[in-house]
Amino acid sequence: MLRENILFNQYSLYNYTDIYQMLSQVVLKYDPFLKEIELYSRTRRSLKAIKNQGQELYVVSKQWLRQWKYYVEYIEGIAPNQHRDQPGALNSELISNENFLLKYPRDHAFNQKIIKLQPEDYVLVNKEMINFWENAYGADLKIVRLVHFNKQGVQSSNVNLLRQSVYINVQNPKRGILQVDETCLIKNWIQLLCAAVKNEFQINVEKIRLWKHKYFQGDYAIKQLEEHQGRFNGEILDENLKVGDCKADLIIIDIQTNGKWQYDILEMKIACSEQFKHLYEKAYKGCGKFICDKDYCKSNPIFSQIGFDKKTLQQFLIQQFKEDTIDWNNVCWNQVIEQNPIQSFESDIVVALSALSNFPNSFGASFILNFNNCYDVINYNNLNPELNLQVIQQVNNVINAKILSQWVDNLIVNQKQNIYFVRSIIIIMHFKYFNHLLHQEQNRILEAFLTMRAEDKNLLSNYLTILPDEYFIRYIQTITEIVGMFLKKESTKQIQLLKKSDIQYVQSMLELLQVFYKSNIIVKRLNPTKFQITEIAKLYPKYGDQLEYFQFDSYIKNDLERYYFTFCQYPWVLPLEFKNEILAIDSRMNQKHYFESSLMLLQPYLKLQIDRNDVVRSALEALSRDDINLKAKLQVVFQGEQGIDQGGLAREFFSLLTQKLFDLNFGMFVPKNNNSILWFNKHNMEMPIKYELIGMILGLALYNQVNLDLQFPQVIFTKLMNEPTSFEDLKELDLEVYKGLNTLAEYTQDNIEEVFALNFTITEAVWDEIIVVELLPNGSQILVNQKNKQEYIKLCVNYYLNESIKTPFNSFKKGFWRVVEGNGIKLFSGSELQQLIVGQKHFNLQELEDSTEYDGFDQDSEYIKQFWRFLRSLNEEQQKRFLFFCTGSDRIPVGGLKSLKFLIQKHGENSEQLPSAHTCFNVFLLPQYDSIEKMITKLQIALQNCEGFGLM
Repeated sequence: MLRENILFNQYSLYNYTDIYQMLSQVVLKYDPFLKEIELYSRTRRSLKAIKNQGQELYVVSKQWLRQWKYYVEYIEGIAPNQHRDQPGALNSELISNENFLLKYPRDHAFNQKIIKLQPEDYVLVNKEMINFWENAYGADLKIVRLVHFNKQGVQSSNVNLLRQSVYINVQNPKRGILQVDETCLIKNWIQLLCAAVKNEFQINVEKIRLWKHKYFQGDYAIKQLEEHQGRFNGEILDENLKVGDCKADLIIIDIQTNGKWQYDILEMKIACSEQFKHLYEKAYKGCGKFICDKDYCKSNPIFSQIGFDKKTLQQFLIQQFKEDTIDWNNVCWNQVIEQNPIQSFESDIVVALSALSNFPNSFGASFILNFNNCYDVINYNNLNPELNLQVIQQVNNVINAKILSQWVDNLIVNQKQNIYFVRSIIIIMHFKYFNHLLHQEQNRILEAFLTMRAEDKNLLSNYLTILPDEYFIRYIQTITEIVGMFLKKESTKQIQLLKKSDIQYVQSMLELLQVFYKSNIIVKRLNPTKFQITEIAKLYPKYGDQLEYFQFDSYIKNDLERYYFTFCQYPWVLPLEFKNEILAIDSRMNQKHYFESSLMLLQPYLKLQIDRNDVVRSALEALSRDDINLKAKLQVVFQGEQGIDQGGLAREFFSLLTQKLFDLNFGMFVPKNNNSILWFNKHNMEMPIKYELIGMILGLALYNQVNLDLQFPQVIFTKLMNEPTSFEDLKELDLEVYKGLNTLAEYTQDNIEEVFALNFTITEAVWDEIIVVELLPNGSQILVNQKNKQEYIKLCVNYYLNESIKTPFNSFKKGFWRVVEGNGIKLFSGSELQQLIVGQKHFNLQELEDSTEYDGFDQDSEYIKQFWRFLRSLNEEQQKRFLFFCTGSDRIPVGGLKSLKFLIQKHGENSEQLPSAHTCFNVFLLPQYDSIEKMITKLQIALQNCEGFGLM
């Protein structure tokens, strides 16, 4: 619990001010930090009360604040009886090493060299608090800002000063940066500039005025100014405007001395002539870039496609000038000549690519497969980068880590956010030394992932599907290992992830890993658990789950005073057990919140009176009441029985209810896939409320951490978490349908109509009636062929997994989300939700061996003993493959493997056939081979190819 909250509760619940002050004096003898903790808590409350006004406040580094909180033990119990270092002087970590063109008078705030701050980098406090801290700890920087709050009390101003590019010519022309507040009036800034110029150059400054060019970009504006001896097509800035309203990429400082100004307006005829000349040269010749995205530039493929000849282009531009329709903000000002992309090598590879790496566009457009002098294949609709891997291998053979690192540095320095930079990254990842770069903390490529656009990251995830497995897996292993080692080192510090640079390093690595994770969703190559980083759970020496939960909660609520970083932004890296702990805290907090927000009218427990003789009806009645709190901790009372529920009665209630609801005679569910799972009975006549009840039961079990014995396939939990279903989900639901559709998908000949004789319908037996379901309007008239088979397969999968059970499933889902709420549940995938509710299954091969029957074999024979000995030598995953081979499912049915009624049947002697199976009847067909070694070899082959092979 936060100490500030304890103090706040004392203020809010009691009004005994005198008694409180006396108690505080007593407490101060034992807690020397109480006064400043109380002052800080009071400061935070006062800031939250500010509405619709501006106030002078002071910026405090978040890093310093976290050090202070740890030192005074602001979070009670987080570091009891431990040595805690006193924080240093305020804001020392905010000092930058920037150089500014001029120095303002005295200690003006515009002179402060402060790094650019993000909202999560600082907090705001009042003068009383900053003075207290300055006296207690010292201050390297006192940063004061006029901060505006809107009607809702939200801070609306930027604490960063504007870095404005300026040009001044005193003694020598200079171009550089000056700091200024965007809200500062230009006339006030001019006064500061006058004093600064006088002090810097010791000249008599009579007046200053500020200019910007009407149309030209800064470099061209200076060029025009110098070519015409101080005349250019500029405009003087209105002194009554704010600096931020000028939107000038370059401001020119004009100084009056001895009654004479430095600059004046260029003659209109000359100005227009130079404007037209610049525009015409770019439109006719191009700018020198490989690809330009600016208007009126021949290097822009879109503009170039118009195909103007010289005369027509002149007429077109003249008309644009007359109509004044040219957007000069989008005119090309590029002066750099870029190299063209490289598709093959005729010279030194390293030299050629070292030069090319300075131009990300050209680098990203290189190595195109089957290049035909066209770059159209590089577009956001083409999810394949079309890489010429042979040429890339040539590069791999001659470079080293140092060379690749230099290329990456060049690319990052010159990068533009576009598709060519994304393609540059996938090219770099195809070089084997990319793995070496990952070990460098100063790896520049990580910077790109902090600022990369979402659409570019998604494109890169698709590009990664063609990365060789060797590289894909190695990079993921490297990233997870490096982050794990970094976090292990952080865990030994007093305060974890204190520095902004450390947070950014972890975040950039996770952003990179996320691109691989999403690629793995597109094309699965690794189990999702391979992305988990176990060291996250051990980062904080004490109360790790609570500290991570509070960071997650602060992130969701945008509480920047508390927030610094949460791994919950990347839930797939969190170990399942750690996420479960966070979910448990979230559940308790929700239970507490609902109880308190109801003004304590709701019961703190969810008490259910259950009739053992009619569990379903009594559960429905109990859960349908309006005065219950479904988020509260569950307590079950069986009617006519004594006893207090300490968890055992609740588990018994769940067991009885699920047995009844999932009983096949009850009719709500039907067995599928050789009776290994249960599925919604779409023809059931029960009221939707009963499916809603089942959903509520799942939610209650999750909230109360009770595992249920369910036979649901994973796709049910996938759908509950609003994840898309896929063709592979069908395998667990109905193996025979899956195999049939898979056969259709793999069929390549053009006679599908004759071989399969399918149309866009599905035929089902309902009771004694045959029903035809049309997948499309007039589907019975549309034959499946090679062109439309993928659409047919997609519609079939959607029907079986979604449309056919839409009504009962929506009721079921509604019930689940009536109970489950909060942010903790959002951390889990569908498969993880299944593990939470069903529990992680224990695979017991001995149960299967003990219950197996034989046809043609003696269970005590050496042949069978060696068979089971081989299976026991396999790891659990391989044993599950055997179960899948024999039954069509690797899921363990209710009651364990002993309930499968498994049969091993002799299938010939001295055969060369591989073992096979009748999956519908759980029959394993095992030939009598002429040696044990041959049997084991055949079994190994069969298990390696168990999907779609030997299944009957």
